[in-house]
Amino acid sequence: MQQSFCAYCNQPTKLTKEHLWPTSLHKRLYTVNQQDRNYFWLSRLQSDIPSEPQIRDVCADCNNITLSKLDNYICNLFDATFINLLDRDQEIVFEYNYHLLKRWLLKMSYNSARIHNSPDTEALKSLLPYILGKNDRLGRSVQLFVQLVYPEYIDPSDLEDQSNELCSSLFYPTIHRVGHMIFGVPGIGQKVLRAVHLRSYTFFLAYWPIGGGREEQKDFEHVFTSFNRGICILKPSKPSVRLVCDGMGAWQSFRESRSARFGYDDYA
Repeated sequence: MQQSFCAYCNQPTKLTKEHLWPTSLHKRLYTVNQQDRNYFWLSRLQSDIPSEPQIRDVCADCNNITLSKLDNYICNLFDATFINLLDRDQEIVFEYNYHLLKRWLLKMSYNSARIHNSPDTEALKSLLPYILGKNDRLGRSVQLFVQLVYPEYIDPSDLEDQSNELCSSLFYPTIHRVGHMIFGVPGIGQKVLRAVHLRSYTFFLAYWPIGGGREEQKDFEHVFTSFNRGICILKPSKPSVRLVCDGMGAWQSFRESRSARFGYDDYA
């Protein structure tokens, strides 16, 4: 009989089911949105599905102890911060625990990558010691950015092929999403990133070769923040940052997430 290994700790053990989104977080979203049904977008099918995707390759210790602690942190942050939808031009102070936040975002990205067989799966796999809280230095190879998303009026021409849930003149960032995206600038190149959307907050993860130079990261930070409005890099030395909700319209963010494309001309 073939031995099963945990996708996180790589130990041979009995495996359990891991939800893509933590059940406790999804219940919070379900309640605050007053949803009457669940729906999840699965990119490999290019379709909404009625039940949440699950992964069956995580051991009980990782699932119920190590990763559960990260889920508890993000649920508390949802109650304190993400639950509030922001208006355009609203200024806020975002308070966070840098490593807990980034480890949870990478955990979500790794789960999503395995479900969708994404091109960044191996890059995320190399960060498992950091995700599990065993090597904070490894996290230096990942840059973490945040951008605030504001409610946006939908162009009437976009409504024809949309489901009834989306047919509203003003679209709010009420749902959670995760996926990979391609950021490209003509003459500079393209880079695969991870994006995790938590209501008005969008987090971007850019990962680099482990042990690589810092200059490449600095150059990317300059390009990424220069070509995209309202994006700010988060740093472990700062437990809070002042942000303005003027980054991207919620409808534009939702629409473009289906194509996984995000470029310098998105705000032209």
